[in-house]
Amino acid sequence: MQTENLSFDDSSAGFTLLEVLISIAILAVVGLASAMVMIPVVQAQNESREFTQATAMSRAVLEELYSRSLEDLTNPDDGYLLAANWPKKGDQIYGETPPLSELNDPTIPTVSVSTGNLDADPIEILVTITWTGRDSGLITKEFWVVRTR
Repeated sequence: MQTENLSFDDSSAGFTLLEVLISIAILAVVGLASAMVMIPVVQAQNESREFTQATAMSRAVLEELYSRSLEDLTNPDDGYLLAANWPKKGDQIYGETPPLSELNDPTIPTVSVSTGNLDADPIEILVTITWTGRDSGLITKEFWVVRTR
């Protein structure tokens, strides 16, 4: 019985350069496609975070307007509605002094409160929230509050 000597050719081991290039190209196409799917998701997440932050600030101001007495709102010396108290930005709404980085950041909402005649009944108060969205540009939301004496 004769046994054949099986020898392996070294050129058949491993991958060829063409196979490696094709696999890299396929991987690049799949990676690009998945990145293109993720971009709108990240943009929507950023926009949602901005709206949530602005809504929280709006709610804080509106609750303040409803919780204070009319005398405290319209006091000519230091009333909450005096123009000197507005516009406010960021954490300042919650009674804190905003840092310089926050004051210079257009993506952090600025809150302004304006009213017509403070002696009128009812008092119409306009709360305006503005900010520059990272993905959506300049955004403005307005809320009207009506208080009676």
